[in-house]
Amino acid sequence: MKIIQSFWTRPFLQSPNLQDSRMNGGWPARKYNYFSWALSCLQLCRYYSNVELVTDDLGKFILIEKLKLPYTNVNTDLNRINNYNAGLWALGKIYAYSLQESPFLHVDSDIFIWNAFDDRIVKAPLTAQNKEHQSLDYTQTFNEICRKFPYVPDYLKELEGRQYVFCSNAGILGGTDIGFFKAYTNEIFRFIDENNDCIEENIVNMNSAYLNVIYEQVIFSQFAQKTNKEITFLFPYDIDIPKYIGFFHEADRNAGFVHCLGTYKQNRQVYRTLEMKMKTLYPDYYHLILELIDSSEL
Repeated sequence: MKIIQSFWTRPFLQSPNLQDSRMNGGWPARKYNYFSWALSCLQLCRYYSNVELVTDDLGKFILIEKLKLPYTNVNTDLNRINNYNAGLWALGKIYAYSLQESPFLHVDSDIFIWNAFDDRIVKAPLTAQNKEHQSLDYTQTFNEICRKFPYVPDYLKELEGRQYVFCSNAGILGGTDIGFFKAYTNEIFRFIDENNDCIEENIVNMNSAYLNVIYEQVIFSQFAQKTNKEITFLFPYDIDIPKYIGFFHEADRNAGFVHCLGTYKQNRQVYRTLEMKMKTLYPDYYHLILELIDSSEL
């Protein structure tokens, strides 16, 4: 199976007036964002021979020309989506999914693996990290979308008013059912395009992080249900984010898998351990990153 990662630079290198800024990928400083990209890529390359980057011209300049990360293929088609609002940061992933013509697994750049994924994951028609069934935050944003957006498909609209809006965490997302991913990504771009004016008017005042969760993760779960597709989860028995998933020292309890999502990135123990891992496991890349930052090349 092909592993892909995606880097749409527009949301990550701008600081729009949003509740959820993607500057530095959510890390407290640029160097940790680059450490994260490097460690994630290098660990994936330990276990997989085909690791592809989907990015834009600037992303290629940063990750390939400057950081020299060893992706086996680089695609710059994310140049095509620069007309979209920078607050829609998950669209880079969505467009990357849409480009795939063979089985794939997308892995976020804040994920670090210490063993290969098992066959249950790589051979599944649809796979995701885990279920998310207990977030009231998503529900509030979802109900706001239902009130304000002119286009909400029926399979989403039926969730309005429920206590929880279920979704699939997309830390990893992919599968062998390419036809589903073509239809799923078409659904998302229709949702964004038909609501574009409303998004432009409201995105500054709404939680853009949860808006991205709705169109990527909630639509994934609900569209799979609508089309009678089963999702295989890396963590099938968790009904929310697995405990301690963002701590490196807890990797063994989480299937050799670390995902520094959300507030984990601001935890001093986490970002200092990330730096230590880079320094000990990949010293050449570690020193390169520091040199590039010190010389203002990054």
